[in-house]
Amino acid sequence: MSQSLHLAIRTLHVLGMALVLGGAVGVWAAVRGPVSDLRALAMTYEWVFWAALGVLVLTGVGNLGALGAPGPETRWGAVFLVKLTLVIVFVAGSAVRTLALVRADRAVPDGVLAAWSRRAYGLTTVTLLGIVVLAEVLAHG
Repeated sequence: MSQSLHLAIRTLHVLGMALVLGGAVGVWAAVRGPVSDLRALAMTYEWVFWAALGVLVLTGVGNLGALGAPGPETRWGAVFLVKLTLVIVFVAGSAVRTLALVRADRAVPDGVLAAWSRRAYGLTTVTLLGIVVLAEVLAHG
């Protein structure tokens, strides 16, 4: 793979994570105060989240293809396996978060939705920070 293509893939990967993490932090911060339309804010984030997650998965596979998959017996391979497991659990949890938000119709009181959103987007933020830490360990040993 050419150096410029590899750089483009890594840049898209980092930008995708910045969008996903920054959005989660933004929604989490917003729901800690008064929000005029929490449902609209959260649904906008969910659309952006899933699009950016698609970019993250594609570029992550591209990065792995460029680097080559090490065996789990190496330190790098073991950390990668932990990160991959966390990512899979995170994606499953995110699907639950999105489906719960979609199913929460207007009959759900705003206070209940706000309390749920504080927990859901707080957990999203903390999990993403853990994934970023693991990515740093992988990138810099």
